[in-house]
Order: sequence, then C-alpha cells, then structure tokens
Amino acid sequence: MREKLVALMPEIEWIQDPKIKEGVFATYEDALKTGGWQPEDMEWIPFTLLIPDCPASLLVHTRGVTRMAKVIYDEFNALYKDNGGFQLDHDTLIAGALLHDVGKLVEYEKNAEGKMVKSRLGKDLRHPFSGTGLAMRNGVNSRIAHTIAVHAHEGDGAYRSPEAVVINKCDFINFESIKSFLGLLK
Repeated sequence: MREKLVALMPEIEWIQDPKIKEGVFATYEDALKTGGWQPEDMEWIPFTLLIPDCPASLLVHTRGVTRMAKVIYDEFNALYKDNGGFQLDHDTLIAGALLHDVGKLVEYEKNAEGKMVKSRLGKDLRHPFSGTGLAMRNGVNSRIAHTIAVHAHEGDGAYRSPEAVVINKCDFINFESIKSFLGLLK
C-alpha cells in the first residue's frame, strides 16, 4: 500500500524524519482501512461535500495544499531567516498538509445510490477531529496533530502554530478559489 500512496502523493517523500514519515503512512493506512477505501479511491472522492458535484478530488486538494505549503515554506524561511529569525518547521508543515483532510476518509461514505454522503462517524465528528484522532493513534506527534485539529473553522479563534496558519490559509485558498470559479462564492 505504501508504494501506491507514494505514487499518488509523491510529496510524502519530502518528509525528512523517518518517524514522521512512518506516522503519515500509518495514518493513511488506518484511515483507508477504517473508511473501507483503497488508496486510488482518493482520486475520485470529492474533497468537499459543500460544493455540489465537486470537480476536485481529495487527492488533488491534498496535493495542492501540500505543494502550496512547500512554496510558502521555501519563500518564508528564505525571507525571514535574517529578518526576525522566524522559521517554519519543514516536516511539521509537510506532514500536517498531507494529513489535514485525512479524516475525510472516515467522514465520507457512499450511500446505496452511490452518492457521497456523511458517514455515521462523520455526522458525529467532522474531519479535523477524526483526523487528529487517527493521526495521534498512529504515532503522529501533537505538533502535527495540532495542525490537523485547527486547519478548518473549528480552529477559528484558537491558537494556531505558524505551520497551522499556513495550512489553514492554503486549504482555504484552494476551497474558496474553486467556489469562486464555480460562481458559488457569496
């Protein structure tokens, strides 16, 4: 399964710490198994149920957020290294971006008509909560789990680490831009 995950999300290889990379793999394996999915299902699972007939998959969205976060990491760290000494942590940012929506693999299910809907678990817990739980039970550290927990509106008004701020903004740039392209932004 790990070879399939890397083929689908080559950005996993950007993670430098083997323990963090292991946690990302284990979390995806757990989420896929719990949700009853195969890795390639992420290519057609919509990244959101809030956009009718969402044209972007969970996989494309996850990769988009991760790739945008990486560009921000490179530029932010280069600019601020000698201007305040502010530095984003690479592996926290990349692992958090890769995992930010992993909870959707247990939040969503296909109903009898083949339509994507909220699962029982998804009705009880939105993906920031289920994703945080999945990550922590698979050895992901609390700093990365924090980025999952606060990446969506559940984190509004709460403390967000610098890496969590980047993931939140990249997530909403993707979401709001697609809504705008589709004429759904009000």
